[in-house]
Amino acid sequence: MFMRLATILILVLFSFTASLVQAQKTPEDMIEEINRLPMTDRQRRLEDGAKKEREVIWYSTMNREDSLEIMRAFESDYPYLKVNFVTAGGPRTLNRITAEYRAGAYLYDATGYRATFLAPTRKAGIVMRYRTPLREFLRPGFVDQEGYFNATFTRAFMFIVNKNLVAAKDYPKSLANLLEPKWKGKLVMDNESYDLLAAMLDYYGESEGKRMAESLGKQEPSFRRGTTLVGQLVAAGEFPVMVDGSNHLAYDLKKKGAPIDYLFPEPFVPVMIPQAFWVAARPPHPHAAALFVDFMLSKKAQEIMANQGRWVSRKDVKYQVDPGTRKLQVVSQEKWGERTNELVQLYNKLIMREAR
Repeated sequence: MFMRLATILILVLFSFTASLVQAQKTPEDMIEEINRLPMTDRQRRLEDGAKKEREVIWYSTMNREDSLEIMRAFESDYPYLKVNFVTAGGPRTLNRITAEYRAGAYLYDATGYRATFLAPTRKAGIVMRYRTPLREFLRPGFVDQEGYFNATFTRAFMFIVNKNLVAAKDYPKSLANLLEPKWKGKLVMDNESYDLLAAMLDYYGESEGKRMAESLGKQEPSFRRGTTLVGQLVAAGEFPVMVDGSNHLAYDLKKKGAPIDYLFPEPFVPVMIPQAFWVAARPPHPHAAALFVDFMLSKKAQEIMANQGRWVSRKDVKYQVDPGTRKLQVVSQEKWGERTNELVQLYNKLIMREAR
């Protein structure tokens, strides 16, 4: 009798302990376990879980039109899932998520923004390590060893010129050309083009790069929030030249018939830190979130983004706007990821000329 009761007690205790261990598993642990399954089993587990979750919350930093195109393609592949999304710039999205997590509000499933902010993102504990099998298809520099950096695309900086306001013979060819007196007060930029400054500091060296940036600031460029808006203002004839246009934006404006030309600057093409894409650390819909990030790294979604003019991360998808043999200065995530605050302060001081 005693032995029988002891056996029952041990079984109950074992069951309770197993349940406790299971309850203590984080969403990252659960997804990591699924990622170790064979591909067919992994996909089935994710889909079975996602069918119960029914939606995915995406904090997008892409423009609304491009976000909708991605969303519709995903919902076509997974008709039982609804994508709900909001759009904002990278820094605003990071600040929003950080504030939500501090308040104990775990609202989003997936997000993506420049990996310039990878260090503060990891420090805030708002994203998980996600070692999807699709990482093997990404180009070098678009993926890390740990699983915190799975990039979807990057963008190159280029000049966007309104050809009704600037004759072809007068197009600026280099950053040095923009420092000529004739461009003073005629340039426009996004107020968060931190990667442009980082590329200048990397290419010229920090001393000369800061001097160039300060000289650019003395040209009194106008600033607006958001590159899409800035490009639209140039296309509408409000400004003759956008300093920090991108291949994606220029390609889109040209495709829509805007009176613009675009030029890769000389002697180098500044290339942004790639845009990473993350599963939230505590996603309300973890299986759907994993499916959505996988979709963003799939050939189908990457071809959509390439057709939007982006330089995508997959090795098997070509670029629409090719720089040819020009020198590319890709901003280092390792170097500037730890110096994000310094970079923002330098941009505000040297180029935006704040607190002067």
